[in-house]
Amino acid sequence: LAWLPLHEFRHDPTRDRNFDIAAHWALYVENYLEGLHIPFIHPALNKVLSVEGYEYQLQRYANLQFARAREGEQAFELPPGSPDFGERVAAYYYWIFPNLMLNFYPWGLSVNVVQPRGIDRTRVLFRSYVWDAGKLGGGAGNDLDQVEMEDEEVVQQVQRGVQSRFYDRGRYSPGKERGVHQFHRLLCEFLAQ
Repeated sequence: LAWLPLHEFRHDPTRDRNFDIAAHWALYVENYLEGLHIPFIHPALNKVLSVEGYEYQLQRYANLQFARAREGEQAFELPPGSPDFGERVAAYYYWIFPNLMLNFYPWGLSVNVVQPRGIDRTRVLFRSYVWDAGKLGGGAGNDLDQVEMEDEEVVQQVQRGVQSRFYDRGRYSPGKERGVHQFHRLLCEFLAQ
């Protein structure tokens, strides 16, 4: 994203939010790292993203979820120097181990910091940096509050589910949970030290 003029992004405190969730912080991160749930949990977001065009690019301590826009939906205007030139990119979702999320939209950046507060309590800080205010209200970054409420509901349900005596681990989806698998491997690596 070297082509993005980050020096022009301006913090917009009116868009900042803090969310308290009754779930373990790692469950929140897992939810962020898999796109499998988008069609089922986020109906509005699913209308603008092409789930078939969703890609994961893993690095050592981070990953990128590359989200393509459906035809007619808001996308980045990529310059010829961009490695993604010619693509219809709705959002770049970066996760940096263990708890930082950088969500780039055509309007700017939403930063999420996931803070553990207890075994079943998490706080997520949202901070917004606007670059092109004319693009607010459209595309994948349109209604972040609604997407957050949908994610919180699911994560809290998962928290209840993993506490059940009937819970048993499952298998990873090779196409949709590469980021989750990476996260679990990194947790194991750092907990073993």
